[in-house]
Amino acid sequence: MSQDYNELYRELYDVTIPDVDYYLRQIDCRDGCPVNTDGRGYMMAIHSGRLLEGYKIARGPNPFASICGMICGAPCEISCRRDRVDKTLTIRAQKRYLDEWYGRDQEALNRSLEFSYARGSTKAKPNGLKVACIGAGVASLTVAHDLLRLGYEVDVYEQMPLPGGMLVYGVPNYRLKNDLPVTECRAIEHLGAKIYYNVTVGKDITLNELEEKYDAVFIGVGLWKSRDLPIEGADSPDIIRGIEYLKVLCAGDSYPIGKNLIVIGGGNVAFDVARSSVRNHTDSVTMVCLESRDEQTADEFEIEDGMEEGIKIINRVGPIAIERDEDGKVCGLRVQQIYSLFDNQGRFSPNFVPNAQYVIPGDCVALAIGQAMNLEFLEGWDKKDDLEIKGGIISSEIGTGRTSVPGVYCGGDAGFGAALFITAIRHGQDSAIAIDHDLRGTTPYREFVAEFTEVNPMRDKEYLRTKWALPTSLPPESRKNNLNIVENNYTDEEVHQQANRCLQCHISPVFDGDLCIKCNGCVDVCPTNCLKLIPVSKLNMDLGEGNMRTAVDNYYGVDSTEMNDGELDLMGSAMLKDEDLCIRCGLCAEKCPTQAVTMDAMNYSFHWIG
Repeated sequence: MSQDYNELYRELYDVTIPDVDYYLRQIDCRDGCPVNTDGRGYMMAIHSGRLLEGYKIARGPNPFASICGMICGAPCEISCRRDRVDKTLTIRAQKRYLDEWYGRDQEALNRSLEFSYARGSTKAKPNGLKVACIGAGVASLTVAHDLLRLGYEVDVYEQMPLPGGMLVYGVPNYRLKNDLPVTECRAIEHLGAKIYYNVTVGKDITLNELEEKYDAVFIGVGLWKSRDLPIEGADSPDIIRGIEYLKVLCAGDSYPIGKNLIVIGGGNVAFDVARSSVRNHTDSVTMVCLESRDEQTADEFEIEDGMEEGIKIINRVGPIAIERDEDGKVCGLRVQQIYSLFDNQGRFSPNFVPNAQYVIPGDCVALAIGQAMNLEFLEGWDKKDDLEIKGGIISSEIGTGRTSVPGVYCGGDAGFGAALFITAIRHGQDSAIAIDHDLRGTTPYREFVAEFTEVNPMRDKEYLRTKWALPTSLPPESRKNNLNIVENNYTDEEVHQQANRCLQCHISPVFDGDLCIKCNGCVDVCPTNCLKLIPVSKLNMDLGEGNMRTAVDNYYGVDSTEMNDGELDLMGSAMLKDEDLCIRCGLCAEKCPTQAVTMDAMNYSFHWIG
């Protein structure tokens, strides 16, 4: 076999040389959170009884931390390393525990403003610049929160009588009582935001007037319209639009519906409509979903709770037409079964079963298949045609929120499509930085400082044996008949146990090559097979612009480009660790006979520069 063939096909390992950013990324919950909340940090604080420190960690990167504790979609939990062992950590529920411990009344949330990690301070000197925000949802109010701390004057124009956007007018009261998001928003008013309520941009004031009065404008109008469904009868006024329906209910008003409701859709909004209707005293609620059970986009707990409350879910059927009786009243929904929803490329392409139509009886139909933007706020604006809109949302630059119109920014659902509200908070933070950069020329960045200390590897393995458990919930029959919050809070003992399940991803095994005797004991004892001892020749030396080769050459004092594989292998070996598999159990350090392996904890801090 030729040398060229060996060179081409020999196995090489791509290795990353760790730095501070690398170790930060190993804290998976923090890395998965759009605003980089360190869930690990506050869970460890909970377990050790340092609750105020834990609350500060939870509140620092997020002006709406109390709401996150109630209804966040928890991307941190999706990223959590513990999920690779058994089941993810209950990070959101533990944040709620901290929120309720600290207090969620107006005085407490006003005090929490001092815990923010955002630049500036609550007592910023006015800089003479003014910014307008359209809409008082989380994206706009995060912009206001961050810019007020830098000395900006921020005015918010809101068409509704209360702030909070979808948190107030789109999230049912059994999941989130309106007083909590309103109180969070009032804290930002306390910081200095001036909110003009019951003012509709495009009607009561135009974007022309805002541009004349302010140095920058942020658009955070959300997606307040339900998407239409192009089937026979769906455009009739008696067909309920899910977003509009929730808006009425969340405002505390009544919405007349039939006794046997059919909801078209399988996402979280569809379940909000369905579960709200159960509480609106319907006799039956049936959900019609294109997706299979596994394909549904709704959160798993929504599906399970909905089924417990008596909601019937029919999967893998597509709506064909609204059926009506002789008097023109809704009497059912004609559907057709489908084989599959996506083609072999993963593209949306329903494959209908021939001759498989039937009618689901019902006297009321609700559409909850997606959200769209109401563009009326653009009326009367000279630059309306200059604002680029694609796919029903405003084209907004990732990381800045800049639009095609200079001085106009956008974020949240209006700028990037329907997403978690924690993502909209990040959009607000990014836009605040961009606005400040564009108006004052600042270029801020966060400088991290890390300190590494050796810790005892002999950690009590009870953390691996503790079972996953959510807080208890109200029984289905009880919650169906009222608008009380469904989920209870953890008890002190429960939260202590669940916090202890954290793997502590800031701790990592570190290997001292001068002490290693290549006994392979650490590799053998590893329960996840995350370690591998390889010859130096198996390293991909040229990965990362030669960083690995430079590291090898510096460590051994050689020029590896002049050495063959045999010479490299005689020179030394490398211990590799697969971060996706490591569970920080410390068994490698416990096993090592020469103390070549230690467990080192990284504690970090940061400050803003610029």
